[in-house]
Amino acid sequence: MSTLSNSLIKNYTNIVDTDALSDIEILVGKIPNTEIFRLHSFILKVCSPYFRNLLSNEQQIKIENNIIRINIPNISVKIFKIIIKYIYVNNFKPEKYDFKTNAELLIAADELSLNNLSNFIENYLLKKEELLKQNFVFVLQDITNELNRFVRLSYFCNESFRNDPLIIFKAKDFTLIKQEVLIRYLDIIQHCARPIDIWDKIIEWTNAQSNGISSNITKLIIQPFISFINFKEISRLDFYLKVRSFENIFDDKLYIEILEHYSFNDFQIVNHIDSQIINLKEASFIANRIRITKRQRREVIYNFNLLVRGSRDGFSEKIFHEYCDDKGPTITIIHVKNSNEILGGFNPFNWESWKSNKGFIETKESFIFSLDRNNLENSIFSKVVDNKNAIYNSPDYGPCFGGEKSDIELFRREKYGRCVMTSYEKEIRQDEKFFEVDEYEVFQVSKII
Repeated sequence: MSTLSNSLIKNYTNIVDTDALSDIEILVGKIPNTEIFRLHSFILKVCSPYFRNLLSNEQQIKIENNIIRINIPNISVKIFKIIIKYIYVNNFKPEKYDFKTNAELLIAADELSLNNLSNFIENYLLKKEELLKQNFVFVLQDITNELNRFVRLSYFCNESFRNDPLIIFKAKDFTLIKQEVLIRYLDIIQHCARPIDIWDKIIEWTNAQSNGISSNITKLIIQPFISFINFKEISRLDFYLKVRSFENIFDDKLYIEILEHYSFNDFQIVNHIDSQIINLKEASFIANRIRITKRQRREVIYNFNLLVRGSRDGFSEKIFHEYCDDKGPTITIIHVKNSNEILGGFNPFNWESWKSNKGFIETKESFIFSLDRNNLENSIFSKVVDNKNAIYNSPDYGPCFGGEKSDIELFRREKYGRCVMTSYEKEIRQDEKFFEVDEYEVFQVSKII
């Protein structure tokens, strides 16, 4: 029986290849990539409702010398050859083709009302979830599109976007998305992506569309997306490095508002912070005090690089020195257990434990602080007044600020600290008893620009 089937398949294939007994000519594809297929109307009508309806309507077909002539421009020659082989010999193996070919076959099978084939391919593609995500834009706008063809693929797209709106940005074919489609989805994406990330993707997309054309055209391409980006939430550094060169795309009034924001808002002078204790605004508030203390220009931007975190690395003087010695200027941040207290201090020099002689560091640039998280302006910043005893270095202690009993000392007893006003101008904690540390972090401080 298998031999008979193979023989029939071979015979049908020969019929297609040799044009034997053909009564229909189909011009497939778009110029210059076209080809004429000489086929058999009876077979096409039996296998495809599309051809059955088309060939039954004499007004839609042209007959010359008993040969029916029709055009199918929407399907490529490559895809139509595979479709015809399926129609004639019922032979199709999707694993032989790449994702794009299978997707185009799905669309073509649907257009030709080959329901069994389109269902088969749709089932196959749904098993290739990673490929669907990598080619998400193609699936979204070329396969499912506004007509919501292919219900299961449409459901996959909707659920994938609902679970991760950034899937559009992550797709390998992101730059192929149409402007109107991108605008439609940005309405949701803007609420779950950082403004600078949206900006980066818009520039990537614009570069792909403009392909080196004039800046005036680039301006027209970018402008529809401006309203989806909150530029005031972009850090000063990112604005300086990534946005400023596109000044010509902005409305003058908006650009002035953005510049005024960066000019008058000191809470933008830390580019990023990885902290479990303070946020970016609070970090920038502290960094502004560093800028003032060191008399640096207003445009300076700092980087806070996490060196140690108690909950991650441990609470001990040994771990502190292992992670923080010889790292240059640092900020120490302390969260007092069972309270809202945030304490800390700035050391403009190295922490050291390797020297045999314990000792103090003299400086006028250190300070300690207590943050008021409800109103940062009410925070206490205490500058050093006893410069010779500003910082205490010892392998037996964690970070220590001040002499004698220390304005801040940590880890003389593990996970405990104490504040006793000694060498700094203001008291940052009224209770001089030991407190338990809930979390502490030390950040290396460096100037970016």
